[in-house]
Amino acid sequence: MALTLELEWTLVACGLVALADGVLKGGEASRVLDMVNAALGPAEQDTWIDLISSREGLLAKAQGLKPPPAETHERVLRRAWSIALVDGEGSQDEARVLEQIGTRLGAERDQVFVWRKQWTSQAIETAGHVATFAALLLHRQAAAAPQAGSPPGPAERDTFLRLLAAMPLSEARRVRLHRLLDNAPSVEELGNALLWLSAERRDEVLRELAAHLRTANYGPLGRQQFLAITARVALADDAAHAYLG
Repeated sequence: MALTLELEWTLVACGLVALADGVLKGGEASRVLDMVNAALGPAEQDTWIDLISSREGLLAKAQGLKPPPAETHERVLRRAWSIALVDGEGSQDEARVLEQIGTRLGAERDQVFVWRKQWTSQAIETAGHVATFAALLLHRQAAAAPQAGSPPGPAERDTFLRLLAAMPLSEARRVRLHRLLDNAPSVEELGNALLWLSAERRDEVLRELAAHLRTANYGPLGRQQFLAITARVALADDAAHAYLG
């Protein structure tokens, strides 16, 4: 499969940001590898997997690539910065690498700074919605358990805390969201919050909610609650089911 110039730059940029702290780790590695697996056929995957494990190899690859069209710069850099936010807030090293990539692409440094701040703010907002959805599902699971009405148990609470720890959130925000384990959110509350978003942002958040369902074991109950939320924002059934795949 032939890669577009934009996709080549996306993979290189994501790999460089993931390696900004020295090594591929945790969710960053998984997200970059998922991109490689989704973009390439089996014959090409091994080559790129080796490449994204080597900062020197990625830099050499970047040197040999032509800059992509200007209209792709924001998309490339946004996907690269999303890697920095996978395991929490982006570091100074990751921000510096993003600026360097932006310079290679031909993007203005000030513009990259503005974009990065905007993307981080949106990621924090999205994380809050995903955490609220996760808490909602944990409470609904507990309500459906043999001892109905019980709050989420120790294992579920630990799962939720680990989810919060991996999000780009300040400690104060984590504390506020932690309270959702004892104060169950509702479909109406989350749906109303999504109604305030622009159509583009709402689409992004719904994609993240659907992604959370795919990585957790909520079964039919999770799909049911997701569809209840999409109904709350007046999304057509076929569009809602498209998120779930």
